[in-house]
Amino acid sequence: MSTTQHDDPTEHRTVRIPGSTDHAGHHLITTTLRWVCPVCGGPRGEITPAISYDGSRRLTCDGWTNPCGHLDTYAAARLEAANNWASAPGGQQLPLVDRT
Repeated sequence: MSTTQHDDPTEHRTVRIPGSTDHAGHHLITTTLRWVCPVCGGPRGEITPAISYDGSRRLTCDGWTNPCGHLDTYAAARLEAANNWASAPGGQQLPLVDRT
């Protein structure tokens, strides 16, 4: 099997992201995600400090920009975490409904 430039698809990283779109500056969750772009399977970008603004309040969290250029949203990351119980905060199943 040949290797590619993409990172190991089993690599996971833990990030702090807004728990909802309307976080009011307080609803931060910590979750572990497979560190691959959900669109093309390439690597996700390096984690950097970020600010999420919900229209009224700011929330300091983690952010990343995928080198492939595909947009990776917090809403999509929450759904990814909800579908993978191992990535949920505390290893618990998150609700499958994203209320954003």
